[in-house]
Amino acid sequence: MLPSQESADGSAMLFKLRHMEVFRAVMLTGSISAAAKLLYVSQPAVSKLIGYIEGRLTYRLFERINNRLVPTAEAQVLYREVERVYQAALQVNECALSLASGGHRKLRISCSASLSTVVIPIALAQLKREAPSLQIEWQTSLMHTMPNQILSKTVDLSIAALPVVHDHLHSQAFMRGRMVVVLQPGHPLAQQPSLSLQQLQGQALLLFRPDMPFGQLLAEHIQRRGLQLESLLSFTNANEAVALVKQGMGISVIDEFVAQDSGLAVVPLADEITFDISFVYSRFEPPSQAALHLMQVLRGQAQRLGRAIGEDMGHGM
Repeated sequence: MLPSQESADGSAMLFKLRHMEVFRAVMLTGSISAAAKLLYVSQPAVSKLIGYIEGRLTYRLFERINNRLVPTAEAQVLYREVERVYQAALQVNECALSLASGGHRKLRISCSASLSTVVIPIALAQLKREAPSLQIEWQTSLMHTMPNQILSKTVDLSIAALPVVHDHLHSQAFMRGRMVVVLQPGHPLAQQPSLSLQQLQGQALLLFRPDMPFGQLLAEHIQRRGLQLESLLSFTNANEAVALVKQGMGISVIDEFVAQDSGLAVVPLADEITFDISFVYSRFEPPSQAALHLMQVLRGQAQRLGRAIGEDMGHGM
């Protein structure tokens, strides 16, 4: 327990940590009763404290409209700051728990689904061999969710299949991948040495959703060549495409990494479509030693494959 909650100049805090906890609970749940359940306290206690906080701050945090609590503009601004404090408190809590368990390091990462079948598992296996005591938490994420994960400090490092553009994030490309055609082994086109986008016209095609990053990448190349490629069914990630192709629904264009582990026939694209895999991390603090270790392992993997950014990529490799 803090001995006192005072500001830097020694004056008492108007908006104390307990106030923040209750205010955050009401913002998250949208009601006094739900906040009380979340905090394991009585409903009158929460209601009374919210009224007390509003009195201390001299402005309203919530309007009562049709028996609903509606946050004011001031509450929305305050909530963003409170959430930053809460996330920082979570980090302190994790640090305290790790010290109690011997100070084991932890690395929390997220990656694009396309990297989850080959690239990341290989790297994590090597990382674990080199750092056996390192605790690793791994999840797949859509690229548009990565900024929030990193800035809220629920993830230390993201590995994105395409660069992530954000004012508060570094996006550092380190490895180049290629799009390929996948189809059933018995398909008439399966034995072709390569296939152009034009050759895919008239085929039963399964393509990425046009609002997904890979879908946008493909659409740009298709449009640039003045082609019309119609998709029978759109999907979100390459693993879904593999499942659909295996069911005989058609052929697809996906990244080479999911393709190589798919059990399907893989044919290179004559019209080379590449993408740059990137490390994504916060501009506000440097990557941890564990994150740097993983980045080093992944750079080594890219170099062994001849796909490191800056290397001579070699057409047809």
